[in-house]
Amino acid sequence: MSLTLPASAERDNEDAIARADGIGVVVDGAGIPAELRRGCTHTVAWYSHALADAFCARLEDRGTPMRDALAGAIAEVTARHAGTCTFEGGSPSATVAAWRVDGAEVEHLVLCDASIVLRDVSGRTWEITDDRIEHSVERRTRELLSARTGRTEASPDELAALRWRALEECRNAPDGFWCAQTDPEVAAEALVGRQTIVGTSAVIAASDGGTRGFQLVDAHDLRAFARRAECGGLAALAAEIRSGEEHLRDRSDFDGKIHDDLTIVVGSFG
Repeated sequence: MSLTLPASAERDNEDAIARADGIGVVVDGAGIPAELRRGCTHTVAWYSHALADAFCARLEDRGTPMRDALAGAIAEVTARHAGTCTFEGGSPSATVAAWRVDGAEVEHLVLCDASIVLRDVSGRTWEITDDRIEHSVERRTRELLSARTGRTEASPDELAALRWRALEECRNAPDGFWCAQTDPEVAAEALVGRQTIVGTSAVIAASDGGTRGFQLVDAHDLRAFARRAECGGLAALAAEIRSGEEHLRDRSDFDGKIHDDLTIVVGSFG
């Protein structure tokens, strides 16, 4: 089961799904806007879809570790646009979540703030994600603000500019966060694990737009998300997320995007 929706009908979906027998891949594309990029003409949507397909194809060989499959996929996509693009001025990047059935076990991989959600037959549910992006960007933003102004507060426009700079400085850097872009070695930073299928009820890969319901807008909690995703209630979950996102307009402490691309891929063993 899977579902992917763009943030709005007027824009490309920068999330991507790839499926194969016993495999689910979610890639959440990101990157600086096209008008600010220099040297790379490819869109974020092109990058996320190309990476999802290349990663999924490599995962079909169960003898290839998931990190190695991701590294190979990043190298392949980099080669596809290296001949026409330069990357010094920026290029699309992405976060990744994937699961793969391997015999009697199910494996998972997470790179950056996409998520894997696991549910066992008793109903116990847990999320695997990498929150280094949140902490490193916030820390660097505070450092830049203090160095620039000597203050701890700034106007919304100034703060947005500093956060963008902090994001760029922290991406794929020591003490920062790691995501797919052009360097295959970042795959070594991905979180991986495995558990037996016996006792596992469901494994879910999701973009951060797909986990907003329990991470950001309180539309449902983690256990309800996993239970209903396992049962095929993806459209209803998405509707709850979209409804909850509308309330973000009224939050004075929120300066991000109101709606996000939303993607969920479910493997059910129940």
